[in-house]
Amino acid sequence: MGPRCLWPLSRLERFIGSPKLGPLVRLMIITQNLPSLPGRLELADPENTKKAGALMGQALLNEDIPAFLVTLEGPLGAGKTTLCQGLAVAMGAEPTEVVSPTFTLCNVYSAQKTLYHLDLYRMDPDTAAQEFMGAGLDECLDGLCLVEWPERLSQNFWPDRRLELKFELSDQGRVLRAFGQNQVARRLWEAALSLA
Repeated sequence: MGPRCLWPLSRLERFIGSPKLGPLVRLMIITQNLPSLPGRLELADPENTKKAGALMGQALLNEDIPAFLVTLEGPLGAGKTTLCQGLAVAMGAEPTEVVSPTFTLCNVYSAQKTLYHLDLYRMDPDTAAQEFMGAGLDECLDGLCLVEWPERLSQNFWPDRRLELKFELSDQGRVLRAFGQNQVARRLWEAALSLA
């Protein structure tokens, strides 16, 4: 299947003549649903969730890549920000700086590698793509980036070079599943699974 438009033409017409058209076109290439990666991680408490994030952060430090995306989906209180805290601190961010960017949309952590942390919870799904592009958040995708609530945008909006993490609540705590199709995604997930 070749490239196709992800948004209705009426939305695209708003960007014609805009300097943001270039990145928009780059993000419009269709992506497939990412395949499930083997295994699942049971996270009994916030400390285990931070440890899983720390293992992924250490693995990400070992990667020689300029850009990669980790998306985190799940209900409120599932542990998305907690996992981001573990990951960012393992990469050298100050623990007190790693907080949810729910109201700021984006936090930037000066770690061993610059890390962008986005939270799209407050975005309206009907206008999220326009808000995202209008705020210049697409530029964060050119670096190492964590995105909470990525489902505010179509799954096809995100680049293929990503690891999707999905939290589910269970009687024993949280269950984390992963999806990805490249070697970096696999290595990050394998690092997290070593916690089990």
